[in-house]
Parts: sequence; structure tokens; C-alpha cells
Amino acid sequence: MESIADLPMLNDMDADYSPQYVKLARLLRDKITSGAFQRSEALPATDLAAEYGVSVRVAYAALEMLEANRYVLRPKRFQCYRVAWQLKR
Repeated sequence: MESIADLPMLNDMDADYSPQYVKLARLLRDKITSGAFQRSEALPATDLAAEYGVSVRVAYAALEMLEANRYVLRPKRFQCYRVAWQLKR
């Protein structure tokens, strides 16, 4: 898997120059809406950071963005985020 942290080549017109947390949020949203992550499944920021080659702060920022858009929720402050999205059947 290509790391999200990889920078695009200079002057690459097709490159995605979005911040890392936006790239990660999009990727996670796609996995959530496709059913790759199940409802109530835990999404620990440390695991996501290691898997996608980003910092834990970037992973938290992505999860906060997903929470604002109701894809995930954080039941209590010291618990990890969980998938809130329910796949439509």
C-alpha cells in the first residue's frame, strides 16, 4: 500500500495536494461506506497512523472530520472512535 505521507512529484498536474488528514479521511470514508468497516468497529488512531504512514495527530484530525460528518463517533473522551455509519441495504 502506498503511504499517504508520500509527497507527489514537483509540478505533477495530476497529484493530490490535499492535506494528509483529508486524504486519510476520504480513504476511511470510502472503506466505511463500502462496508469494509462494520458498524461499531473500533478505529484506533495509533493503528491507522501506523497502517497509512502518517502521524497520530493526522489520524486524529481525519477521525474528527469523519465524526463531524457522522461517519464515526467517539462515545467517551478516552475511548477510540467507532464506525457510526450504517450500510444501506
